[in-house]
Amino acid sequence: MNELERFHSDLRRVIYILKFRDKNLAESWVIQLTTNLKPEYIESCLTAAILELSVTDIDTFHWVIDNLSDWQPYANLLQQITKFVIQKLIKKGFIPGQDFSANAEGKILIHENVRQVIMSDVSESDNLFIKKILLISPEVHFLTKS
Repeated sequence: MNELERFHSDLRRVIYILKFRDKNLAESWVIQLTTNLKPEYIESCLTAAILELSVTDIDTFHWVIDNLSDWQPYANLLQQITKFVIQKLIKKGFIPGQDFSANAEGKILIHENVRQVIMSDVSESDNLFIKKILLISPEVHFLTKS
């Protein structure tokens, strides 16, 4: 089996396991992988799985992000999405601390009008990821303009 076939096989397997939505089962499988494979390979496989699930199985995608976000590959992915959204907000002319803010958990606090702008030109998959890091509240007083 060549490397691409192996990756595809491992990707199918991780997606199959994640669909059980059982954290212990998923963790056991990853521990088993670490005995034979490099951490970079495992991270690539887990990242590819969440990207695939964002298109093929929305419910499992949400379960993974909600229950496995402490896993390094998913924490890294959410961190990259947070950076992407902050950069996009700044490019659109929004001011950090005035129009949006980030909290210690990597969530971005914004108003509904800012959300509409940021979500106006993203793919469905990006939309799912971005929604996981946004906190939208018209009552976030420190973000309102005086």
